[in-house]
Amino acid sequence: MELVIQYLFVGLVLIGGAMAALSRHVLYNIIGLGISLFGLACLFLQLGSPFVAAMQLLIYLGGITVAIVFAMMLSVAMTLDPLTRTPVKTGFAGVAVLIFGLGVYGLITSTTFATAPLAASEAWAVGRIGSALLEHYNLVFETLSVVLLLAIIGAILIARSEREGGESA
Repeated sequence: MELVIQYLFVGLVLIGGAMAALSRHVLYNIIGLGISLFGLACLFLQLGSPFVAAMQLLIYLGGITVAIVFAMMLSVAMTLDPLTRTPVKTGFAGVAVLIFGLGVYGLITSTTFATAPLAASEAWAVGRIGSALLEHYNLVFETLSVVLLLAIIGAILIARSEREGGESA
């Protein structure tokens, strides 16, 4: 049963990623990204990392995706017709995906993975996580907050520049 749930989460990641990559409408791309990020958070939870799963949901799904939706709502990109696909573009993308997939497959099959021992249940206590964030991982935690700040600033700049461009035309 656990394997079925894991495959369900992997399916969410793949379906969301395909929806984000293959859809021709911006809003559907964002929804696909959200589905994929949710599936990834579920995989982190399945792997025994509830803190990483929570951060995935809060920062990426809750922050970045909402900032992108905010930028799209304030811009004219939602009203534009999507660009047409040509066979040359589609063929080039297919070849690039195939080369990348073969490279990843080669790396995975040629690498030996060591199994890590399970962490003790005390390792996931809130006090230990807070202490580790302040003592060992403070740079990573601050970098995540900078990424969220940059996403919000980028969303405002995109919305502002497209709005100013639309007013002057």
